[in-house]
Amino acid sequence: MRDSEGRAAGAAAAAHNDQSGTNSGNSVQAATIHGDVYFGHQPAPAPRTPRQLPPRPRHFTGRAEQLARLDAVFERADSEGVPGVVMISGPPGVGKTSLALAWLHRRIARLPDGQLFVDLRGHRIHEPIEISTVLPRFLQALGVAPESIPGDLAGQTALFRTVTADRRLAVLCDNAMSAAQVRPLIPVSPGSVCLVTSRWRLTSLALDGAEMFPLGPLDTGSALELLGRIVGQERVAAHAAAARELVTAYGRFPLAVCVGAALLASRPGWSVATAASLVISPHTAAADAPEEVSMNTSLDQFHDALPAEAGRLYRRLGAHPGPEFETELALAVAQAGPPVEDPGGSLATLVEANLLTAAPAGRYRFHDLIQRHAQSRAEAQDSPALRAETERRVIDHYLATANAADAVVSPLRKRPEPHYVHPPESPREFPDTASGIAWFTTEHTNLIATQRLAVEREYDDAVWQLADAMWPLFSYLRVYHDWIISQERGAAAAARLGHLLGEARLRMGLGIALREGGRHREALAVFDEARELRRALGDRRGEGNVLHQAGLTHRRLGDLEGAAACFTEAVEIRGEAADHWGAARGRARLGELASLRGDHRRALDLLGTALATLGEAPPSVHLLIVRRLMGEACLRAGQPAAARAQLLETLEHLGEVGQVFEAGRVHEALAEVAAASGDDETARAHLARAEEVYAEVGAVPDAERVARGLAEPD
Repeated sequence: MRDSEGRAAGAAAAAHNDQSGTNSGNSVQAATIHGDVYFGHQPAPAPRTPRQLPPRPRHFTGRAEQLARLDAVFERADSEGVPGVVMISGPPGVGKTSLALAWLHRRIARLPDGQLFVDLRGHRIHEPIEISTVLPRFLQALGVAPESIPGDLAGQTALFRTVTADRRLAVLCDNAMSAAQVRPLIPVSPGSVCLVTSRWRLTSLALDGAEMFPLGPLDTGSALELLGRIVGQERVAAHAAAARELVTAYGRFPLAVCVGAALLASRPGWSVATAASLVISPHTAAADAPEEVSMNTSLDQFHDALPAEAGRLYRRLGAHPGPEFETELALAVAQAGPPVEDPGGSLATLVEANLLTAAPAGRYRFHDLIQRHAQSRAEAQDSPALRAETERRVIDHYLATANAADAVVSPLRKRPEPHYVHPPESPREFPDTASGIAWFTTEHTNLIATQRLAVEREYDDAVWQLADAMWPLFSYLRVYHDWIISQERGAAAAARLGHLLGEARLRMGLGIALREGGRHREALAVFDEARELRRALGDRRGEGNVLHQAGLTHRRLGDLEGAAACFTEAVEIRGEAADHWGAARGRARLGELASLRGDHRRALDLLGTALATLGEAPPSVHLLIVRRLMGEACLRAGQPAAARAQLLETLEHLGEVGQVFEAGRVHEALAEVAAASGDDETARAHLARAEEVYAEVGAVPDAERVARGLAEPD
């Protein structure tokens, strides 16, 4: 039987979670739930038909030959009944991503099961995205419940293949660094497509059936057409020779042409010949990377031509540790002195200048070449103090917003008072749990990058607070690699500061992250450290919570004696600390262990006492889990009628609290009750319903397990 309450215990030991007053609704705290618990008021798993592609490129021009070749590649793959894989390689700014997006947007109708996108950040050699971070996000986008996602890469890869086996979908892996980074993300289903872009020729992907697709600059005609689209075809035609010189100076690289054209468009008094004379230099022809020389020349000119406020905002946005950001981030860095008075207008100016790309929902994106230029100009023009303030405002923006999202996702989780160097003037508000989790999901990569930035700058107070505030992100998304790393960084930072409570919370969080990632022995060692910290704080309640978590880990390992020892001591300590509901959950676990050992009388006594205590608490899913444990214990004790009554009552109340996943467990237990009574038809009906429940929440492994049982002959 699966350990439901163990995964539901969550961060209970990482924080005090007292509750007082009257609660007329659900009292379950989402951030302290770790598995097997789903709520009606929480957002459902991400859309089953994901639409993650960035917008169609704004000024895509030419590439007719390449588009036709892509068509041919995938028509051939489709006819052969295999997925199509293409590796598009080329230098930065040559238009790899634009080509992939332009082609995919033309084929969306033939990919009805969705499109997945990830920026693997291969251009940041020391900061690539881990595949164990990407796969959980892909799986949830395809409808898999977070708790159903394995903690190891092999399991995630296998599940991804299972989920995509019958779907025609597209996967765009942008900025890949290696073939190994891409392989687990390639769908296996016929009719699916996987496009990979990289600055490197990842030739080993040919072993996976990938077509190698090196991409060069635009031909001169297409480059001139692109220039004309932005500055006006008549203007280009009137100075054809100069226009040809200009696009040649830009190396016919689409990004360079777009930025240079935007500069020219903003200077109606300039002739094309004037722009060409400013770009062409003796260094360009001799450069190892002429496209970067011409890009920097053009960017320098454009930066100098920007309004002063737009230029300041441009330089400050370069400090952002990720390529994409929300409007609120720009507003935060605009407050550094001297402030940018009209950040909204400056953002619009930067978009119009092709220095930023406007993404949906008030978000903006840098090309990495442009972001590097913004950073270099900040280093050249802004004081170290201003650059440091800008970075800290970035960090405090994410910390404050994560705290606000955490507060709405887990309103009962007690957190230490936050500390900011630059407190938010207008704290962000989230209207509901769904909006808070949606923000965490969207900002996942930025949050991890921001914590890394805080580590690099030795802002230990921000490092541990970010780790603590990100708890809902990981308890929902189950991105084990980032979960573990963030908690490790946070615990180390709190230790350096001598902040015992912060370290205790994060050691607790790290232990849970390790356990949920399948690293049980390591988790037990970390729980020992967390317990010592709670002792040093004189926090008996926290110590009891740590022991409870350790007991759940022993239970996962099948060590019933170790689990019993931990739960017994936890109940004693929680009783001393007047944590009556926590003690009741511990007694319920002791009752479950007694039932498994065949000591049915003791099991029913313990579970009955736990039910009586929890029945006096505000409504919670913990009570229903204990009631299900009681039903299973009654069945083991040879009391099928009592078991059936407990389980049916549990099922009824699960509907009241919007519980979904746990209903599958209850139906499985009811199937056992029916089978024990010889009612095979009812047993099969309950199993069929359990399979439906698991499928509804995307718990694919559980649905498949039950389906296999249904397929076996009686």
